Amino acid sequence: MHVDVASVEGRVRRLLEERLRPAVRRDAVACAVGAFVVDGEPVVPAVGIGADYQPIAPGTPWGRPWGTTWLRVAGRVPPAWSGRRVELVVDLGFGPQSPGFQAEGLVFDESGVPVTGIAPRNDTVPLELLGAGAGDDVLVYVEAASNPAVMGAGDSFAPTRAGDRATAGTDPLYRLGRIELCTVDEELDGLCLDVEVLVGLAAQLEAHDPRQAALWRALDQMADAVDLDDVPGSARAARAELAEVLASPAHASAHRVTAVGHAHIDSAWLWPVRETVRKCARTFANVLSLAERHPELVFACSQAQQYAGVRDGYPELFERVRARVRTGQWVPVGGTWVEPDGNLCGSEALARQLVLGRRFFADELGVE
Repeated sequence: MHVDVASVEGRVRRLLEERLRPAVRRDAVACAVGAFVVDGEPVVPAVGIGADYQPIAPGTPWGRPWGTTWLRVAGRVPPAWSGRRVELVVDLGFGPQSPGFQAEGLVFDESGVPVTGIAPRNDTVPLELLGAGAGDDVLVYVEAASNPAVMGAGDSFAPTRAGDRATAGTDPLYRLGRIELCTVDEELDGLCLDVEVLVGLAAQLEAHDPRQAALWRALDQMADAVDLDDVPGSARAARAELAEVLASPAHASAHRVTAVGHAHIDSAWLWPVRETVRKCARTFANVLSLAERHPELVFACSQAQQYAGVRDGYPELFERVRARVRTGQWVPVGGTWVEPDGNLCGSEALARQLVLGRRFFADELGVE
């Protein structure tokens, strides 16, 4: 059977972006949001949480380059949402640029314990992480970092004034988006994930591979099964069209690949060292929240210096890392203090990296 790949791919991608994803989040209620703008360098969580907050509305500009704004988010889950999956959506005003070079946030519960990270591709807080449900009040604090896009034009490494707080200016970089509690259609959310996986797989296969044709054919049939007048109601039937290709293994001689999570974080590249620590805290909190919900997750993490920064700045978070190391879900790797350049440094420098790194992993994490 002939498959017009370009047409099917275009159709499926439009369906995903224009119809499926927008319908995943169903009912919504706005939250009350207050803001506390930090004057200068970041403050410890106790100061941020205990600060005076001023009301801020969606659409309000916020965040000078390399600045910090704390948000106090309060809402109530409607009792009628009982039995439904509920998330807190926090849109800091994310843009289309690289997710590593713009607004990010770390969510704390009302007692000051880090819950999860907020970023362009992860803008929700599942209420199960807060132990909240239908009829409950929700209160969280978000330490929002207004980091600028420091890469030059075309992702070049050209110098940019945005890389230094002294030259980056003071105008707000972002405009606050929606912050609200919403219900999630789990069947439709699953359909979106199914489509993303199969589109990504099809894109990696050779044009002459029969499996690629089978994937695009199934995706085309999935699109036929979506009722544009009732997208949520047709999600189950659409997923059924993809079930067979999702369950089909590769050919018998194909490699078996096991994926292990990792987040490569430069310790001091195009952002301040203090921002490296905050990026690590956001990443660690995010992975820990995933590990809690998905016991099959395995995450590999290197660079003892970054562990040390989280230990000193976010001790509760570090204790949770230690616990996941013991269960095997969190795997310290690398053995060096930072990830060093293996080409330019001398043997003495490499030896010191390994001695310091391995000693930290042994003393702090119990890993040889």
